[in-house]
Amino acid sequence: MNLRVAILTLADQHQLSPETGRRLKQLAALDAPPPSLQRYLPFGIAVLAAVLTGLGIIFWVAANWSELPRAIRFMLLEAIVLATLLGAWRLPAARIPLSLLGFIACGGLFAYVGQTYQTGADPWQLFALWAVLTLPLCLSVRHDVLWVAWTIVALTATQLFSALQTNGWWWDQEITLQNSLGSWVPALVLAFLFRFAPRAWIGVGAGAGSWPMRLSMIFAVIGLSTMSVRSLFATANTGFYPISLLMVAILAVAFSRRGLFDIFVLSVLGLALNVLLVCGMTQLLINVRAFEIGALLLVGVSAAALLAGTVKLLVHLARVQNGEHI
Repeated sequence: MNLRVAILTLADQHQLSPETGRRLKQLAALDAPPPSLQRYLPFGIAVLAAVLTGLGIIFWVAANWSELPRAIRFMLLEAIVLATLLGAWRLPAARIPLSLLGFIACGGLFAYVGQTYQTGADPWQLFALWAVLTLPLCLSVRHDVLWVAWTIVALTATQLFSALQTNGWWWDQEITLQNSLGSWVPALVLAFLFRFAPRAWIGVGAGAGSWPMRLSMIFAVIGLSTMSVRSLFATANTGFYPISLLMVAILAVAFSRRGLFDIFVLSVLGLALNVLLVCGMTQLLINVRAFEIGALLLVGVSAAALLAGTVKLLVHLARVQNGEHI
């Protein structure tokens, strides 16, 4: 029961006076700000400020591209990278936001080098270089904020490389299992690395590495589900849909076990299963011309039932993992 509702119920049952009721609310700290808000709000604002400052620097350099001499632009970006990394080293209280700002500035510096000298490198090489050269920074700081940013950069590199090797896998309707591997395998591997890597590499404290792992799973599930749906509605039957459906189901079962349990990842996988099953049913009924209204109603009812069942199952699994008796 909600704490506020429980307090009001107790006050009503025991016929407390208004003054006594106010005293009870004060003791329950109902009007006080949540302790977690006071603990995490300054840190969240600092991280947001680092992101906005880093993007602002990159946009400012781009806006003044023709106004600033080449040497000044290089010196400015290099000075920002050096200053932020030195600040992260010498100022432990501001280490995370300064490291994130330095991480973003490193990407801006690499992009500026590529634009200035026109090296002819593919875009994926820029992101790969960015990920490789900033990996020591992430291993030194060992915080989810840096790991999330690094995961985005690293998986962007793998996605761009996969698109280059397969002539644009995202738009290929005749996708095969082999051509789809780059869209989800690197993300899946990275997710399990974050899950099982030693805590000394990822970070200390409960939940360290959880958000990079969840982000990697989002990349993997989106890639796998997208390829599956495109294959399902393609003109040629590549057989990718049943394989991908089975893989998502296996991942859902794996993340429902105690050793891997994560309600966030399990929710993402549950949503993917819902989408794939509804799309499969739609494909089966799409050619039923004499029963169009009934087919549409059947798909809608089935989608609602699947969603309700998935939510109920997720709640049940969460309670079981928390040790509650159902």
